[in-house]
Amino acid sequence: MVLLTACGFHLRQAPDLPPQMQRIYIAAPGGNGDLLRELRRGLASDDTEVTTDPTGATTTLSIINVSHENRPIAIDRRGVALEYELITRVEFAMTVDNVTVIQPQIVTLTRNYAYSNSNAITNEEQEDNLNKAIAKDVSQFIIFRVVAAAKNVAPVYSFPGASTHAAPALASPSPATLAVPAPASAPPPV
Repeated sequence: MVLLTACGFHLRQAPDLPPQMQRIYIAAPGGNGDLLRELRRGLASDDTEVTTDPTGATTTLSIINVSHENRPIAIDRRGVALEYELITRVEFAMTVDNVTVIQPQIVTLTRNYAYSNSNAITNEEQEDNLNKAIAKDVSQFIIFRVVAAAKNVAPVYSFPGASTHAAPALASPSPATLAVPAPASAPPPV
């Protein structure tokens, strides 16, 4: 394990989300079991519950649309497909306490696979395995976006004897704020 951590490899772990995002409901159209399973597995932790009940959730991750397309990309001289491209598009958005923190956006992933006219079972298994791999990759991308959005969610503070207050949201820094100042004394031109 020492060698793995030394090379930068880390075991995948659930993201550390702020308290107001630790009860997540995933709203998704039917037929996306692999994607939902990967999202639930990737978001759930000791601190974060992925719930099946939207009424108690503070965060809603909406899988708006999932589409799959399978098209030939290589054909032989007789017009028989030799290779296919599998294209998956997932549109998603997220709200925290009914405030949109991730606007609807689309992730598109493609994978190619060889097609055999003589072995339909192998083709089906290969496409099924690719769909599972794509679901895993898409879920990781969505989780990365959730983590990035979580950094912009204002923390909730509690003061003794007072109601709970949300800290004001931080404004995005302006480009001038991000600019690196020039050195105080520049070398003379040569």
